[in-house]
Amino acid sequence: METVTLTGRLYGKEVDVEVPVYGRCPLCGGWVYASSPKAYGCTNFPKNKCPLTIWKEYGGLLLPEEAVEDLLARGETDRLDGFVTRDGSRRYSARLRLEAGRVAFIRGESAPGKATAPEDE
Repeated sequence: METVTLTGRLYGKEVDVEVPVYGRCPLCGGWVYASSPKAYGCTNFPKNKCPLTIWKEYGGLLLPEEAVEDLLARGETDRLDGFVTRDGSRRYSARLRLEAGRVAFIRGESAPGKATAPEDE
């Protein structure tokens, strides 16, 4: 995995930190990295307020790092298993697509015998 050096301030001093990156931001070309414990974000957020955010969890499923790399490289993931409905009553499979910097579910493309994402999600 590639890494980049980010510069920031810590206790009033400028510091450099090496962070792993998952690909290029489709909105501005910056690098995407784990910007918080809950999300991936763009290195250009501090400079130009790039709005790209990819949450680490969707529909009860913690996204594998490979899915984040697929979203950035291809704009969508392969089918992922293990999403859970809001009420917790069903599990389903879906693909994710990156649309204008936001992640969306791709519904109705599940394997035979698998439930698709409910319409009320």
